[in-house]
This record gives sequence, C-alpha cells and structure tokens, in this order.
Amino acid sequence: MFHYPTKEIKKGCEPIIFIHGTGMDHSVWTLPVRYFLRKEREVLAIDLPGHGKSPGKLISSISEFSNNLYEFLDNHSIMHFSVVGHSMGSLIALEMASSQPERVKSMSLIGTAFPMQVNDQLLEFAKSDVQKAIDILTFMGYSNRARIGRNNNPGMWMTESTRRLMQKSKEGVIYNDLLACSNFENGLEKAKKVSSKVQLILGSNDFLTPTRKASDLIENFKDPDVKIIKDSGHTLMTENPNQVLDYLIEAL
Repeated sequence: MFHYPTKEIKKGCEPIIFIHGTGMDHSVWTLPVRYFLRKEREVLAIDLPGHGKSPGKLISSISEFSNNLYEFLDNHSIMHFSVVGHSMGSLIALEMASSQPERVKSMSLIGTAFPMQVNDQLLEFAKSDVQKAIDILTFMGYSNRARIGRNNNPGMWMTESTRRLMQKSKEGVIYNDLLACSNFENGLEKAKKVSSKVQLILGSNDFLTPTRKASDLIENFKDPDVKIIKDSGHTLMTENPNQVLDYLIEAL
C-alpha cells in the first residue's frame, strides 16, 4: 500500500510517478507536483512502504521496491507512465524502466550514480546512531554554498529542513534505504535495456553521488539528455527547485 496525497488516481491513466530518496517522503516533490496538477496531468507522488504515511513493512531491495510499485500500478490498471526518481528513487526508477521497458514513457533521474555504494561507517551509524547518520547525510547532501544559507527563498533553512524530514522517518528506515542502494547491482546492464526517453539532472557539487559516478550510466543509456546544475549539491529539488522544474517540464 502506498500513500499518495494527490487527487484520486484514475484507472488506466498515464501518470507521472515521483519517487523520493533515502529517509524522505513525497513532500520533496511539492513544487513539481503542484505544477503538473495545475496543467491537469495525472500525478502520483508516493511515500514508499514504511516511509512517511505509507503503512507496511520496509522493503529491503531496489528490485522489491520496483515489483511492489508495479503491483500497485497493475491494481489500478495503469499500463504506461513516466517516472521521476531522486537518489534511491532514481535506482527504483531505473529498475522499473529496465524490467518492463515497454511501460515507461519517460524517465528522469535526479542525483543518481552507479554504483551507489555507501560507506561502511555511514551504514554503521545508520544502524547504531541514526542521528549521526542524518547529520552526515544532511551535510554531504548540500553544496558548500548551501550549507551557509544562500536560499533563494528568504526565511527557509535548507539543511535543517532536510534534517527534520529525515528525523521523522521510522526506526530502521535510513539504514534499510542506504543498504538497498549499496546492494543494487547490474545497473549498467539495466541501463542498456531502457527504451524510454532518459533525462539525468545532476549537481556539479554533489558529494553523495558525484557527477563522475554517473558517467558509466550515461554511456549505457540510449541518447540521454544530461543536465548539470552548476554549484548544486545532491538535494537538487531544494537547492535549485526552479531549475529542476524547468528541466522536468522539458522531459515530461
């Protein structure tokens, strides 16, 4: 079961599916969701199982996340869709687009890389001292300029908003998600199977998934559209929300 706080989805529609990253929820997609809803597009901004307001047990692998989403889509008679994923969500999107390529019309991967390996010490913190893991993810998830403010929206504290969001996650979620990312395999072979239009939105100052670690993925997609946002870190939807939206509009 997935929580999706948008209007009731129509059976047989062709929605845009937004998939969040580690320890997060649907709220990271507020700006693009509002935009596409105003354009009368069908939108699904989901909370993955065990995340946000979604019930159910945590899912331990990227392929299981994908299978679970396909089961949900099948139950709603949804055959075709576009998908947008950030970080862990980008791996889920890749798994979906490679396992059933005929169903995916467009795929946008934000803050992605392969392999998306996680440092052993960070994994240990996520298991035994989750606040320390959150602090590391928050610090590394933003560019140097964002760590000292520089938000284009006055009064908003980017790093603290992300820290608070992760602190709301249920017990074990962050460790579960980081391990799922680290264990994801065969990403390059899966990229070759994708037949949809592919877009990658990357931050030039991303310390968690540096742009160089997306280079092999880029080479294995068929004619991908690669967007680099200068000076942005990993949490691109917060650091550069308008630029991300502009790029999504091009792809979707």
